[in-house]
Amino acid sequence: MSKKAVGQRGSWFATVDGKELPCVHKHWLKWPHYHDPFKPVENGPSLTKIEEYVQAIQHEKKVILTNDTVHRDSQGMVSEFTRQSYVAMFAVDDVAFDPGTGLKFTITDRLSDLQ
Repeated sequence: MSKKAVGQRGSWFATVDGKELPCVHKHWLKWPHYHDPFKPVENGPSLTKIEEYVQAIQHEKKVILTNDTVHRDSQGMVSEFTRQSYVAMFAVDDVAFDPGTGLKFTITDRLSDLQ
């Protein structure tokens, strides 16, 4: 049975069963490994915002996987995403973040399908 996820435009989080969880982009997933390089973009997110997001993943050990429209800059680099739908809630482990290489983790379990 699937659960309902509710998010807000511009937020990196969505709520499932009253719990706010970080959303991650299907674009960066090479099953079961996730790697978002977080390449700096002009007017992009602050390191503080990124670190708060990473800490939430490290603390909760759960993420919401999303389907998104990928937007690219004039050089063809990923510049932003527009969320289209929620896929599922997953348990994760081995969460690591380095400003030079980005966010990495391993998906360990599918907890719930989402709508």
